[in-house]
Amino acid sequence: MGLNVNYDESRDGLEIFLTGIQAESEKIEREMLRKSGDKVRELVIAELNKHRRPLAVRYKGRPAMADDVKRTIRTDRWGYKYVSIRGGKMTGTLWHIVNDGTLHSRPIHFLDRAMKQIDEDIDDIWDEVMK
Repeated sequence: MGLNVNYDESRDGLEIFLTGIQAESEKIEREMLRKSGDKVRELVIAELNKHRRPLAVRYKGRPAMADDVKRTIRTDRWGYKYVSIRGGKMTGTLWHIVNDGTLHSRPIHFLDRAMKQIDEDIDDIWDEVMK
């Protein structure tokens, strides 16, 4: 907990109060996005580890999909921030094929399972961040 005192005669008290609320909410937004993104990344990695292939079966030294998961916080064109969980350079193009399947391969739906699990945990993350 911190204390921040600002005194400015040109601005009224309500404006200073609202500016403080906005700064605190932006800080909480960044922390919430970081923590929830890390949790989703952990869940995706756990789901992908269930289907890990041995080293001899992988294609030309490509890493396992679970070892190539990236989390980034991005801003869309309207200024809203969101968390992006995606595969890295070597495996990112394969995610939709592995998740949804093709004519010759069965889908494993690792993204759907991870999103279902984060729905159960998101309230706990909110409570932890808002303390």
